[in-house]
Amino acid sequence: MKYHKVWSKSRKELFLACPRWWIIRYGINQGNWDRSTSKKWHSMSDIRPYWDLMLRSSKQTIFERLEDLQMNVEWSQLYTERRIRENLTSKLLQQQKIMSIHEIVGTKNAIDDNLELNNVNVENLLKNAIKRIDALWNTDIIQALINRYHKQWMVFERTEYGSVNGIDLYCGPDIAVKIQNHWHLIRIDMQGKKDSCFEEEEAMAMVSWIRGKYNLPILANKFVIRIIAWRYGFWNQHRFNSSEQKLTQSIHLIESDINQMQIMLSKLGDDNSMSQIPLAKDTSTCRKCALRESCPGGSNLSSGIMQQSVLELAELSQGNSKVTY
Repeated sequence: MKYHKVWSKSRKELFLACPRWWIIRYGINQGNWDRSTSKKWHSMSDIRPYWDLMLRSSKQTIFERLEDLQMNVEWSQLYTERRIRENLTSKLLQQQKIMSIHEIVGTKNAIDDNLELNNVNVENLLKNAIKRIDALWNTDIIQALINRYHKQWMVFERTEYGSVNGIDLYCGPDIAVKIQNHWHLIRIDMQGKKDSCFEEEEAMAMVSWIRGKYNLPILANKFVIRIIAWRYGFWNQHRFNSSEQKLTQSIHLIESDINQMQIMLSKLGDDNSMSQIPLAKDTSTCRKCALRESCPGGSNLSSGIMQQSVLELAELSQGNSKVTY
């Protein structure tokens, strides 16, 4: 079974956090799985805690506001609050529809217990969303756009893919701004995680995605990378200069990630056994997963990892045992 070569930072993060969740989210439809089971698991795999829905709604609102800013339309505070409320409400309703389907098949209670979805405080979520958006609008780069200091700039949503060495890349910048002789590629990270040792190489993937498009330069040294990440209640900014050497290192990293994903998918075997697919690295990942109730490590990750080892040894010794999820 070959993995359709697709790379994004979020896919990689899920792969590292929980290969089993990654298989179900991104690999399950590529195998010969039972169609009804595949559909059920795949839809459940995208159920998120309400905090994550708030972050997604905030990002959506930021894109909408930036697109209007391109047309010289700036939002009032009241309109900004209205849009974030509408976007959050829409995502909450969409998720409730998914959960109503699983209520029929007897999994909604487990989802509620795992993700604590019963008691949502919408006003608290909105308060946090507005705080992020207001603070972002006070950063130097957004203020420069508002005051028309930079004449050439674009906004992108990461639904369009680029391509490098046969790999589909979903890693475009959120904003591209021409400042003097360089294009600054800006990514807005709504919930900045601890710095990765590969942060710069992963950020350089934006250059692979965009260079040569939209009449932008081909040369890597014509770009500057800027990451604006929300950490500890503030927007923190990181800046990297781009170069051909860094771009080559970034492409090698992406190819290595794809190779590891292919190896993981191959562990399913012809009978799609999950017995050799590792569990999550940390219980914090399990708490966010709607599939937790059906997972060997869902209630006790340490115990589940031990059981996983036993199952893997059993399958290797018997050669033909089939272990389902």
